[in-house]
Amino acid sequence: MKVKIEPYTSSWKNDFNRHKSVIASAIGHLRVSIDHIGSTSLCSIAAKPVIDILVGVNGPQGLDETIEPIIAAGYAYVEKFTPGMPYRRFFVKLTPVSNTPLPGIITTKDRLRFGVDYDTVANIHVIERGSYHWIRHIAFRDYLLAHHEARTAYEKLKLEIAGIDFSDPLDYNACKEGFISEYQEKAVQWFMQKTLDQK
Repeated sequence: MKVKIEPYTSSWKNDFNRHKSVIASAIGHLRVSIDHIGSTSLCSIAAKPVIDILVGVNGPQGLDETIEPIIAAGYAYVEKFTPGMPYRRFFVKLTPVSNTPLPGIITTKDRLRFGVDYDTVANIHVIERGSYHWIRHIAFRDYLLAHHEARTAYEKLKLEIAGIDFSDPLDYNACKEGFISEYQEKAVQWFMQKTLDQK
């Protein structure tokens, strides 16, 4: 299957704000931060129409405290990804593709059925605020917003990848890893220097 890439639309910001409101109602008592990240946050480039949301929690103990409330708010917890990324809890807002009921939890034993039984319209990354993994997401977004050439190069890559017919839609992410690795380290250094300069 081919990944759908759409021209930028301001409705993505509205979509983020809608999800942000739901998430804040569910876990606001944990004093979280909620940021729009990913390509739909970049205000100009074509992207896969999936809203990426970074939720920052206060300390690693806050990670598991988000699971039940976010599931109750209508998002599925992808437990399957937790062993490989123990610093993150990952949730998705699913839409049905088949008549199969949508899961509330995708366990380590479950097969991923993206593009078969369901698709996602939002990804929620819950990470300890201030940690390296939280910073790298914020830094990558801010770096691309501040550097037009990097942003347009990212868009070009995404459009090229969209022409590939994948057997697994998650392979789309693998095709972006080289670019992200290169620019993410630049972004983190740039972000940390900017933070120091502002003190």
